[in-house]
Amino acid sequence: MMDRARVYRQMEKDFEKHVENLLRFVRQPSVSPQNIGVRDAAELLREMAGGAGFRNTRLVETSGNPVVYGELDVGAPVTMLVYTMYDTMPADEPGWTVDPFAGEIRRVEPFGETLIARGAVNTKGPLVAFLNTVKAIVESGQEPPVNLVFAAEGEEELGSKNLPEFIRKCESQLKKADVLFFPGASQNSKGKAIVTLGVKGIVYFELELDGKQWGRGPTEFGIHGSNKAWVDSPAWRMVKALSTMVDETGNRVLVEGFYDDVKVPSEEDEALLSRLAETFDEQEVKERMRVERFIEDLHGVEALRKYLFTPTLNIDGLWSGYTGPGSKTLLPHRITVKMDVRLVPQMQVEKTMSLIRSHLDKHGFSEIRIRRLEEGYGWARMSVNSPYTKALLRAFEEFNVEIEIWPTIAGSAPFSMFAAPPLGLPFMVGGMGHGGLAHSPNEYLVIGEGGPTGGLLTMEKSFAAILDKVSTLKNF
Repeated sequence: MMDRARVYRQMEKDFEKHVENLLRFVRQPSVSPQNIGVRDAAELLREMAGGAGFRNTRLVETSGNPVVYGELDVGAPVTMLVYTMYDTMPADEPGWTVDPFAGEIRRVEPFGETLIARGAVNTKGPLVAFLNTVKAIVESGQEPPVNLVFAAEGEEELGSKNLPEFIRKCESQLKKADVLFFPGASQNSKGKAIVTLGVKGIVYFELELDGKQWGRGPTEFGIHGSNKAWVDSPAWRMVKALSTMVDETGNRVLVEGFYDDVKVPSEEDEALLSRLAETFDEQEVKERMRVERFIEDLHGVEALRKYLFTPTLNIDGLWSGYTGPGSKTLLPHRITVKMDVRLVPQMQVEKTMSLIRSHLDKHGFSEIRIRRLEEGYGWARMSVNSPYTKALLRAFEEFNVEIEIWPTIAGSAPFSMFAAPPLGLPFMVGGMGHGGLAHSPNEYLVIGEGGPTGGLLTMEKSFAAILDKVSTLKNF
């Protein structure tokens, strides 16, 4: 049995070094959508994983960005696959108070010392905190209580499109794992620990129409707006197509068959929803998102059920013609719409895309092109009664925090790629600590202690506790 008291003392002794490790990594850009610094970040992470005690560290090449891989086999009966990501979104949004790649620590109320940087919470901070944890275990003269397989991908922000290639290449090593663990910061801004048991799937695509493929309207460039009197508009054509896909509120999808495979919440889900509604802080969520009301003015269980168990068809962005300052009358020749679908049990990526194609064709819009930007992936779920979920909950309970269990989240992560055959892995997500504003200006991770949430040290201690609790499971 690992002596966690010794590990905690080692963490406290090396805390400044642990902060330095974190700063070093967030200061290395790894912006996968813009291909900025990604390979340099992978090389740095491989070095850091080796320095933490992982062996056989290497870059597993894919058709895209490499996966950083490492192993630490200590002969334990349980093997944990630690899956994480080293890539980030861009940081070109207005409103940053610091250079997003400078990794500055500032005092932020009510949290205290806080790291502000792109990737601070999503997910370079938790990633480095886990490596710090393993390093502290080794430097305390001990071994982790479980065998570890480490896999950090560089394309999560691109939809993990080459992760299946990595899984095929390393299938024999990955099959040794009993469970997948995704390190994260689970505490909300008030210190409550949020345990999530699942994710929705996602597929991201573009609809595009231009006059040339349509055979009507301008074919090569935008023309003077006065020509609308006798020339068709691809932009209006797309607007009409989009309007057939949802009802007048925009909230009910009218694509034929879209809801056919949607599984209603189970009895376990409904029980979790009822408990969640008792502690869910609706007003805090609305204030954080700067929204005044939910769809249909829903509250409580009804709002949570719609949020967590309803598939969505979303317009992420659309553009056509002139969008600069001032006026310029123009009849544009092309319009592009970025869209995503969030998939719930039992929806499938390929069938959903086929339904959208069929809908457009049936309604007379066969000229609209669908371009997949990501391969997409499915939903994944865990039961609250899973021994791994119970191990995670027992670890959290040691930190004397309120715990709130969510049957799933409305967001997406590629856990289904590991949960599906050939690996069939159960999964756990999280850890103590708090951060926020992922994908937004001033993304942050709490470093210091003493505020309403745990800091970096608490996060690292929670990771050690999770390893310990998983190691004691008998029914894996």
